[in-house]
Amino acid sequence: MQAKYWVLGMMMAAALAGCKREEPATPKVGPAERAGREIDKATAKATTELEKANEQLSGAAKETGEQLNKAAGEAGQKLNQATEELGRKVERAGEKMQETARERREEHKEGAGH
Repeated sequence: MQAKYWVLGMMMAAALAGCKREEPATPKVGPAERAGREIDKATAKATTELEKANEQLSGAAKETGEQLNKAAGEAGQKLNQATEELGRKVERAGEKMQETARERREEHKEGAGH
């Protein structure tokens, strides 16, 4: 019976030894291939960096546009306020001119009547 187990053990050991996996031979990489791989890596990195920069630039442009719109809105409001104030001043000046003209007419009438 021991011989039977011994033979079985030997067969298993032989089977396991035969299952040893051989690694495929890696071909040697030449300088041109290495340079090509480095160029590929650098290109991928540059593309990523450009995409990030583009996103940042787009965000900055959007923010600047919003700030310009806000500033234009505020400038428009201030211009409207200044226009209204100028209109009030012109109206007061016109009223003063009319009042002065009335006074002169009255003085002229009074001076003509004497």
